[in-house]
Amino acid sequence: MLLWIVLLKAALCVATRNVTRDVCKEQICSCNAVEGDLHIDCEKRGFTNLQHLTGPSSQFYHLLLHGNSLSRLFPNEFANFYNAVSLHLENNGLHDIVPGAFLGLQLVKRLHINNNKIRSFRKSTFLGLDDLEYLQADFNLLRDIDPSVFRDLSKLEVLILNDNLISALPINVFQHVPITHLDLRGNRIKTLPYEGVLEQIPGIVEVLLEDNPWDCNCDLVSLKEWLENIPQRALIGRVVCEAPARLQGSDLNETAQSELCPSKDGADSSLAAPPTQREASDLGPPPTILVTEVRPGRERPKARENWQLKAPTSTTGERDIVLPSNNNVTGTCPQPCVCKLIGTRQGLGVNCEGKKIESVSSLKPKPIGAHELNLRDNNIHTVRRLQFRGFASLNLLDLGGNNIKVIENGTFQYLSELRWLYMDKNYLDTLMADMFVGLQNLEYLSLEYNDIQLIVAGAFSPMPNLRVLFLNNNLLKSLPVDTFLGVSLSKISLHNNYFTYLPVVGVLDQLASVIQIDLHGNPWDCSCNIVPFKRWADRLASDVIVSDLKCESPEEFWKRDFRRIRDDLMCPQLFDQAPAGTTPSRNGSLASGDGGTRSGSYLEPSRVSISVLVPGLLLVFVTSAFTVVGMLVFVLRNRRRSKRREGNSSASEINSLQTVCDSSYWHGGAYHADGPHRPYDCGAHSLSDK
Repeated sequence: MLLWIVLLKAALCVATRNVTRDVCKEQICSCNAVEGDLHIDCEKRGFTNLQHLTGPSSQFYHLLLHGNSLSRLFPNEFANFYNAVSLHLENNGLHDIVPGAFLGLQLVKRLHINNNKIRSFRKSTFLGLDDLEYLQADFNLLRDIDPSVFRDLSKLEVLILNDNLISALPINVFQHVPITHLDLRGNRIKTLPYEGVLEQIPGIVEVLLEDNPWDCNCDLVSLKEWLENIPQRALIGRVVCEAPARLQGSDLNETAQSELCPSKDGADSSLAAPPTQREASDLGPPPTILVTEVRPGRERPKARENWQLKAPTSTTGERDIVLPSNNNVTGTCPQPCVCKLIGTRQGLGVNCEGKKIESVSSLKPKPIGAHELNLRDNNIHTVRRLQFRGFASLNLLDLGGNNIKVIENGTFQYLSELRWLYMDKNYLDTLMADMFVGLQNLEYLSLEYNDIQLIVAGAFSPMPNLRVLFLNNNLLKSLPVDTFLGVSLSKISLHNNYFTYLPVVGVLDQLASVIQIDLHGNPWDCSCNIVPFKRWADRLASDVIVSDLKCESPEEFWKRDFRRIRDDLMCPQLFDQAPAGTTPSRNGSLASGDGGTRSGSYLEPSRVSISVLVPGLLLVFVTSAFTVVGMLVFVLRNRRRSKRREGNSSASEINSLQTVCDSSYWHGGAYHADGPHRPYDCGAHSLSDK
């Protein structure tokens, strides 16, 4: 019996060693002392979990786990690493943190979870991080933040949330949290309230708010006043208005309060309402840009005035009429929606905004013959193929602000009359042509504020009449060849994505009809790849690109507009490969010595070299031909002169001289094998000279 007990204990010890392998003692990770602190470097070890690993129990350390495959963190994931004082989890594809994952990490002061795929912070996401002072969570897909997620982080001072999908901060999110440094750049925030948010960070030392679509209206007055009262150097960067159109591009600090919040008696004409049926019927390319009055209670995506398609309004104006109970179309108004007659032709407008509708098919009765259908801010997750059958008269459809992740192929095949389609503020991640089949008359498409990462080639080809396209504030890093195949866009917005450059061939060169393009807020890499894009931009009229194109890298060009940087500075190869006798011109192209200009050899080396080489060879050939002919004439003339002098010389001398002249004639001044030969002048030497 005693033997069995001993064997069992031995087996348990072996099992324990297998379960908790010390990452330093067994050299699973690299453990080195840096300036007196132990760094456990487990970068790119392929870890999917940490259950069988442990850290040193006798000293504190920094735990580096970036570049692994820790896509989900489960409760007590770090229970064996209780001596860690900082934790790095960057680039793990991390998308879910189960509450309790950080239990046991009471000593951790710095947590880095940036460059992952985290979509939300739940109530107890950071449970156990009692001493956390620094939280870096930038470059995720963060959209939802629970109001109490930071409540127990009583020592949190630095919060980095830039380049996420945050549209608003919840009230009381910073309650009892001593934030001193806050980074909210590159999100989707339109306003920051003072009550419940800004008032809770009185000790702020640094706040970064750039690259958000700030809506400069009355709600932003409190932010303006707050910024004026914090320390002068606390605000880093500018708060630039995205809407309304009259203030677009204005700096909040330089905008008067009266401009932000004008008299309520005066209508704000910068927020253009969608067109009526009469307006739409008169609309034809090119679109007329016109401002119409916005009606109270009618909210639309805050598209800029000069991007909104509008046709001239009739002198009688547009009417919104609530349908009377005895109207013969009230039977087509679904519950709990509100229906109105719109326009002089009294088309039916169906407003179902914010009614908690979960499916288009739940609209009962189906609003047959509707001209406008507003389903904004509901709970629709999927739009199915047959749900819009019977909506053939629909001119405007608003599906924005839902939770749409899937649009089945052929969903819009029955909407041949549709001209305005809003699908902003959803969760779409891929666009393909089959999604848009049937929209042959669509002219305005809003896809901003989604999660779009992929656009399949020819995705917009089913919409040959598309004129205005919003793709801003998505996750796009590249555009495939033939992205815009079959469409003639007038205006396109691509700002606040992740483009480092845009290809010209097959992409930008398909935008032959563009009159406005917005490209700001992308991390442009100002190196060789961007040179063709730069040259394409240089060829456009000055007002086509509506914003700056600032470099994100390399560091030497950071925040500089790449249109103002010479090509050869961004791409030294452009200069290094230039033929001799050429110098870079002011705009970065190569200028030849004869005063002509040409494009850089880095982009098209073979074409440029041949274009220079062929004329040069032709010139050499012609020059050589003239030289040979000249020498031949010279020799023949000398022969004739020698014959006239025959009477003054002996026969032997004549024969000798004739031999020399014949030799000169046949060689024609050409090169001998041993070097250049100077032809003998038969007329220069006579017998009398001798």
